[in-house]
Amino acid sequence: MEKKRLYAAAVIFVVFTLSFGPLANAGSSSSVGLNINGKPVDGLAKIIDGKLYIPADPVSSLLGIDVQWDSSKSSVSLSNAESNLSDVIKKVSPSVVGIIGKIKQESQNFISQSDNLEFGSGVIYKSEGYIITNAHVVSDMEKMVVVLSNGKAYAARLKAMDEQSDLALVKIDKGGLTPAVFGDASDICVGQSVIAIGTPLSFSLRNSATKGIISGINRTAEGEYRFIQSDAAINGGNSGGPLINMEGKVIGINSVKYTGFGVEGLNFSIPVDTVKYVMEHFEKYGKVRRPYLGAVFSEGVAARYGFPSDEGLTITDIEKDSPAQKASLQIDDVVMAVNGVKTTTMIDYNEYMKNYLPGDTVEFTVKRNEETIKIMVTFGESKS
Repeated sequence: MEKKRLYAAAVIFVVFTLSFGPLANAGSSSSVGLNINGKPVDGLAKIIDGKLYIPADPVSSLLGIDVQWDSSKSSVSLSNAESNLSDVIKKVSPSVVGIIGKIKQESQNFISQSDNLEFGSGVIYKSEGYIITNAHVVSDMEKMVVVLSNGKAYAARLKAMDEQSDLALVKIDKGGLTPAVFGDASDICVGQSVIAIGTPLSFSLRNSATKGIISGINRTAEGEYRFIQSDAAINGGNSGGPLINMEGKVIGINSVKYTGFGVEGLNFSIPVDTVKYVMEHFEKYGKVRRPYLGAVFSEGVAARYGFPSDEGLTITDIEKDSPAQKASLQIDDVVMAVNGVKTTTMIDYNEYMKNYLPGDTVEFTVKRNEETIKIMVTFGESKS
């Protein structure tokens, strides 16, 4: 069946009449703005002869209602993606793999009296055999093997790895794979239903699926960039597997779980925008090229405890001959903004640096001895 942009009445009209109120006095035909879950969307709803018609595409993407147009029968089928949970999992599972290998003997995790097997999960990125996983899954791994959802195994090799984002790209010599569809970070919101797929605890549990909701966004969790927080259960081995929405699109790569007595449902995933950023750099440069400043920052007290803050980042150290020193930045300078964008936490700063490459010149807004000054800085290239 072919999916097209449609104006659906019937079921959708019944669902939304309570929200929009009586339409009996509406004109014979008029357009109205459309908000879904309080979010303005493209496309106007239509009021025609007192009935409300809503464009199906935004309803489909934001409310998880699947809209299918069958041109051969000239019919529309609507279904709630929640009721098609098994279909979503079935759709994505061929794009999820297990990754297993031996821990390198020189690794601190190597145990002489053990089989030293390590495993995790991955997501097929391109049909030619490219697979995304976590850096911590493969960083100490040798004799790596990727096992597809159909059980077939292929020797794999590491193509690129970035420990700062905890992402890696591995390759198998196998074409015709089913790549995952990656979503858009702008569509991620708290309360959204999500599914985690991966290889928890045992390699015999490959392609296990768990369901939950997004508990929070823009979280900090043992990393340099923001994370998605969810309560979709993940365990050891789920790392590198996908977090997907109810359309079957990857919105994150599962990475971190908080554990401890009384701790439940604190699981963290690398957002899709960070994944796309890292993969773009891998494809262009073979690594992530980050701008280098050569200054050490300290967050304000409020920011360190997770409170809203306007304190800026205080420079506590500057490396010799670094771009920071060459630009005349000083210890105890407080960086308030970069190119006009406020930077009150290290996560803010790191996220904003995704927009720049080594060699780019930016304006730092700095508070020095109660005076606010502007300083132009040309970045070097980070060696890490």
